[in-house]
Amino acid sequence: MGKSQRSKGRKGQREFRRLLEDRDWQVAELNGGTSVEDFWATDEHGKTWSVEVKNTASINVRAYRQQAMRQAGKMPWLLGCKIDGTSSWLILRKAMKPVVWNEKQMENYYEM
Repeated sequence: MGKSQRSKGRKGQREFRRLLEDRDWQVAELNGGTSVEDFWATDEHGKTWSVEVKNTASINVRAYRQQAMRQAGKMPWLLGCKIDGTSSWLILRKAMKPVVWNEKQMENYYEM
């Protein structure tokens, strides 16, 4: 992975972290890599999620979900995929319907 790809990935992680924190989630940084999740986040109900963030031009749901599930192990997993050209993120979570969250409005405005 090149320097520009790593930089884009870190930028996406920062944006997604802010999105979660603005929703009253607590985020714990980890030393991210290819075989571990990007970070852990605890939602407003006290449930801690293994979080994988993708900031790519196209969303490969199957591959990204499999990666998030594998890296989470026994933890519940959460996958946040930036929707290219927007301020919105596709959110996939274990045992939950996919939703889209918007960075600016901080609302679930669309359920799939």
